[in-house]
Amino acid sequence: MSELINNRQKRIETMKALIRQLHSGVAEAQVKHQLETLLDEADYSDVFLMEVQLIQEGIPAESIQELCDTHTRVLKKHLDLQETPETIPGHPIHTFVQENRELTKTTAQIRLLIGKLKELPDDAEAAPLMREVQSLLNNLMDVDKHYRRKENLLFPYFEKKNLPGPPLVMWGKDDEVREALKLTIEGLQRVARIDAAEARAYCLFTVIPALDAVEDMVYKEEKILFPTALNLLTEQDWYEIYLQSEEYGYCLYVPQFEWVPEGGVHRELRQPLASNERIQMPTGSFGLGELIHVLRSLPFDLTFVDKEDTVRYFSPGEKRIFERSRAILGRKVQYCHPPKSVHIVNQILQDFKSGQQDCARFWINLHGKMVLIAYYAVRDEQGRYLGTLEVTQDITELRQLDGERRLLMYDATPKADTVN
Repeated sequence: MSELINNRQKRIETMKALIRQLHSGVAEAQVKHQLETLLDEADYSDVFLMEVQLIQEGIPAESIQELCDTHTRVLKKHLDLQETPETIPGHPIHTFVQENRELTKTTAQIRLLIGKLKELPDDAEAAPLMREVQSLLNNLMDVDKHYRRKENLLFPYFEKKNLPGPPLVMWGKDDEVREALKLTIEGLQRVARIDAAEARAYCLFTVIPALDAVEDMVYKEEKILFPTALNLLTEQDWYEIYLQSEEYGYCLYVPQFEWVPEGGVHRELRQPLASNERIQMPTGSFGLGELIHVLRSLPFDLTFVDKEDTVRYFSPGEKRIFERSRAILGRKVQYCHPPKSVHIVNQILQDFKSGQQDCARFWINLHGKMVLIAYYAVRDEQGRYLGTLEVTQDITELRQLDGERRLLMYDATPKADTVN
């Protein structure tokens, strides 16, 4: 019969009929066998249009979402033939794919740790190993930035093309992944001690399903969503997405290349603030370049977390005490700290938001240096909480100051080359 299915719509009709059987309760294995028997070929666009048409024909998006993973397994033989899209570095799709590589690398690391549990006796203490799992799960929570760029920057173009259904289904699956990761991490945060038998059970029923969900979404994106999007969007569409991506941040990967469409850039799509334009403030103004280098010159490190607990900025000093990567931008601050200190972070934020406190200070010995770490609540004129500013400073020399210095005396030797 397969020779009779010689055009795209017939292939889609065949898939729709079989997927409807899934929705009516027919066994997955039976539908999969029928599909592979009846259909010699199908590609990502067939699968995408199949979902569009099913939704248009009355199957609720929620129902498709419930069986989305089953659809993917049934159609896997055909989807496996679809190659991951290739684009040049800096293109939004290239960034999405590189982030997926880092996500699957992280899930693989977690699976290796889970494998080590099998080597432990049932009553052996497994908390240290599970803390490593929790730390890697914290890194996986970075997927929220990947999903928000996809949902808020890419999906609107499907809506403009009157194709909102499949992205709506995928958005629902994104939320399931977020919730699975969140609940998995919260479960580990509540555990002080856990033996190997309990840890294996927790991983089997909680951690591994969360990892599966992350990996399944990577598959759906690369086999269906991204190829469809590349055919649907123009270069200028992609450039609009590119310009707005920084606002949401990146997931475990930061693009190092500037990307410009082959056909050039329309004037109205260029970056809104040129380096020579001035930023007006209540007590003066800066050129953008001036502001960047003023912040770079500060003798301490700054990090700003907004009122939603999202990291929005860090100063680019050359001698930072704690290393920062642009990958943390857009990330929840709780997932930027080791599991053992998250409760302290949450306490500070809670006290700042409630108005009970405005400052929290710590000082530690780090590699022979005395380091001051201070957190300040940032509020507007009405006292409303806007976020938290972290200031980190090496105070080793400041603690040694004595007496006065009133005469000009440089701390550093003169530089050999002087720039006028």
